[in-house]
Amino acid sequence: MQMTNGAIRSPNNVFPSSTKTNFKEAVPELDLDTFDLSAFVMPKPGSTAQKGTKAVADIKQEVIQQFLAESDVLFNMGQKYETEVVARGHQSLYELLASIYSLALRIENHDESKKIVSAIRKHLKDAFKISIQANSTPLAAVVRFVVRGDKVTASRYTKVLDIARKENLQPEDLPAYIKRRGGVTQIQDTEANQLAKKGGDKSSKERTQMIRELFNWMAIASPQSIDYAGQVAVHIENKDDKSDEQKSEFCLFVTQRSDDGTFKIISANDVGKAYEDNLVKFLGKNMPNDLHTLERGLRNYKMKLSQDESLSAKSRKQLERELAQPVKYKNQQVIEMDPSTEENE
Repeated sequence: MQMTNGAIRSPNNVFPSSTKTNFKEAVPELDLDTFDLSAFVMPKPGSTAQKGTKAVADIKQEVIQQFLAESDVLFNMGQKYETEVVARGHQSLYELLASIYSLALRIENHDESKKIVSAIRKHLKDAFKISIQANSTPLAAVVRFVVRGDKVTASRYTKVLDIARKENLQPEDLPAYIKRRGGVTQIQDTEANQLAKKGGDKSSKERTQMIRELFNWMAIASPQSIDYAGQVAVHIENKDDKSDEQKSEFCLFVTQRSDDGTFKIISANDVGKAYEDNLVKFLGKNMPNDLHTLERGLRNYKMKLSQDESLSAKSRKQLERELAQPVKYKNQQVIEMDPSTEENE
């Protein structure tokens, strides 16, 4: 199977120009019943003209220097604010969190821990109309007792202190630990990204596989082919390894456009499965990340192919069997907040 790099002619069914902007913004407007994933692969005719820029020579040098001087003044003001206000405020926050952490650990290790947490819950409910769950940890209860005005901030602080608790940090080490890791927000973002990566690795593989499947069917349906009698350069470390981990599905042709509009073949390359995966991801970078949307677009393309009589009967039968299978990826509902730390008020 061969896929010529840069030699695909533009079809008539070009994807709507609205998708040239951020795809996430365009997703809600998609009609999933007609959305054809192959449209992302087909190049759009023409090119976008670059906007001109005003020549710097037209601006008087003294005006530039005046703006630079004013910018320097603002820079110095910003530096003073960062050192005297922001840094001092961050340090005070870290010390407060260390005190909260220390108190929570002492409550957790106390014989009457459950009764103390229960008393905190009752006081929050009676005095401040704030409800927290009966199974709240001492850490969550103390944070909410101290941070009463903003439950989102309280939740963020609790998650950071939970991380410190899991790492068995001592309260006196907490301020330096938070500062070293870039602050409260950075710690939370890092942990969230690690959790997302654990679940995202599988999603990324499934997305790549669907894009591969699209390319395979596009190759079967393509009316264009080339007769190449040259050698294919193999770019994998162990050329004797014939396992699926190494096996490529596509041949990467490097070509150059000639003055007559034809393409001259420079080389044909088997880049190996690992690098090919990266290439497939790159070619599909503008396709939907949501697996449900991606699958719907792929199925719609298959539906169109199944009705194409120029395809072999065997291929159309295969498409019918695949389309008869139920949709694998369901539409995911977005959950904006984790309600685990508080009851509905």
